Amino acid sequence: MKYTSLIVLTVALLIGMQSIGFAQEDAAAEIKKDAKPFDNKFGAGLSYTGISLIESAVIGLQFRYTMKHHAVALGTHIAYHDLFGGQSDWERYGVDFTYEYFPIRSNRLFSPFLFYDLSYAYSKSRRDVTATTEDGMTNYSAVRQVTMNGLSHHFGIGTRVNMYKGLFLHLSAGGGPGTYGESVRILPNQSQFTETKAPESPFANYQTVFTFRVGLTYQLGISELKKGNDCNCL
Repeated sequence: MKYTSLIVLTVALLIGMQSIGFAQEDAAAEIKKDAKPFDNKFGAGLSYTGISLIESAVIGLQFRYTMKHHAVALGTHIAYHDLFGGQSDWERYGVDFTYEYFPIRSNRLFSPFLFYDLSYAYSKSRRDVTATTEDGMTNYSAVRQVTMNGLSHHFGIGTRVNMYKGLFLHLSAGGGPGTYGESVRILPNQSQFTETKAPESPFANYQTVFTFRVGLTYQLGISELKKGNDCNCL
């Protein structure tokens, strides 16, 4: 019994010492990693972003520059997907600017961040309607065309995951204030009726907006890009 207790105690001691050794190795590796000069990264990626202002999700192309604690991105909307259905938009575009702040540095495996996003959205829709003259006496067929210009400011949180070398996954969600204006045109199908317009500025209406984003970005360090440019390859 005495020897059994001694064996158990020895095994426990060895496991404890091994665990301490592994922890020290991990700490040393982390220190070595932090001691390595940080390399700013530049790259591009695709994102899927839901925006409540236009009640749709947009697929965007983003160009991103990442530093130790900061990142900036400029993107454009290249396609859209209706979140709620029933939309009749036949044109939709947009651009966005994003700033991210990494409190714990951006070179971690999981790098949480705070972000600010400024998004501009443009959409145009049209549908057949029955309009009425100003005196209310005559009905006629027409096309109702609505053009919307909107600006939205999003504040939120997210995380960046280093999936494989230069491939990063971005997840974020937030919300903030938004403004939009809808300009309506009634285009008669008969020449005897006149066209009517009701324009609005992009700041005519206020709305609280929400957003979420999932994106994949491939980035290379600036020093790697310079090495690639210096390569005299045939």
